[in-house]
Amino acid sequence: MGFHACMENFIAKHADKIQGTLSCFDRLLFRGYLPFFSGAAMAEFLDRRRVRRPELKGFLLGQAFRLKEHARRMALREGRPFQYLQGRVRKEELARQIAERDGIEQGLVCEFSTLEPCRTFSPRWDHTSTIRPATRKCLFLYDYFMDPEFGLIHVRIQTWFPLQLQVYLNGHEWLARKLARHGVRFTKQDNAFLWIEDFRRAQSFADRFVSLDWVARLDRYARTVNPLLKDLLAPMSYYWVTAQAEFSTDIVFKSRPQLEELVPRLLEHSTLHFGARDILTFLGRKPHGNFAGEILTDQAPRFMGGRLPGRRVKHRLKQNWLKLYDKAGLIVRVETVINSPEEFRVRRRVRRRGRWATRWVPLS
Repeated sequence: MGFHACMENFIAKHADKIQGTLSCFDRLLFRGYLPFFSGAAMAEFLDRRRVRRPELKGFLLGQAFRLKEHARRMALREGRPFQYLQGRVRKEELARQIAERDGIEQGLVCEFSTLEPCRTFSPRWDHTSTIRPATRKCLFLYDYFMDPEFGLIHVRIQTWFPLQLQVYLNGHEWLARKLARHGVRFTKQDNAFLWIEDFRRAQSFADRFVSLDWVARLDRYARTVNPLLKDLLAPMSYYWVTAQAEFSTDIVFKSRPQLEELVPRLLEHSTLHFGARDILTFLGRKPHGNFAGEILTDQAPRFMGGRLPGRRVKHRLKQNWLKLYDKAGLIVRVETVINSPEEFRVRRRVRRRGRWATRWVPLS
């Protein structure tokens, strides 16, 4: 029996206890790449710009300085904080506090900079001079914006080439703003809806999330934080991928006692009745003798911020997993977390031994 059929049976059986259901994207992390996928590609770019190999480090530092100064000027122009962070800091929490303190409803909230490991390039002298990938530490810039569609988002840019970008947003925040604009009342706590006036209409909005013009939205933020796109990198643009994603299905109960009656049974069933073969199937893989990796199921209390708000069971295959847990005293959430999309396989045309062929290959 498929997931939707199981859901329908479960909801029909417990209809008198359930307010409604909602399936929605939660956390999403997009990454943007420029066409510097190898040392050879970087060397070709430097040759076109007439940058000699011994000048590479100075070139990288000069462009990094441009990016940092651009960020500083943007923060100064908007009257927003620009802060260097050391050690482990909850950046999103700090940015949210700043937005609430200063009443920021739209636009730049703050900018943080931090030193982090990065993948960049360096010259190598063997028999000839070449450019090769290298691991260094460089400055990363985190720009936090209050977006009119998505709420609080961050845009992170690596200041050394290849200037990788990262954009983080939350699908529940998008849906909340969508509902508010259309006059649909709701009660929301963190990233969960405890009550919605019209669950069917909310689901129809949530289903439209995937069809948004993502490239246009992400490109707009890329141009905002990376001034090199206007001159040095023109006419390049970023290639966007979904690097991490969470998709949740919430069953919203009418009262806490009705939820408490079912959760222990659901957790026990999920722990005892799903084996490695089931988990592989859930996460897009077939059982295979050459599989190398861990498949784990565990049940534990769910800690958040030092509190003990609920319980959960997790089925994990390497870096991807499925979770079932109770939330906010009214919700049973089934959550799919994809941190490693390449674990999935897709059928597409690839070049093998000089010829094009259709094969099942890792999702790039």
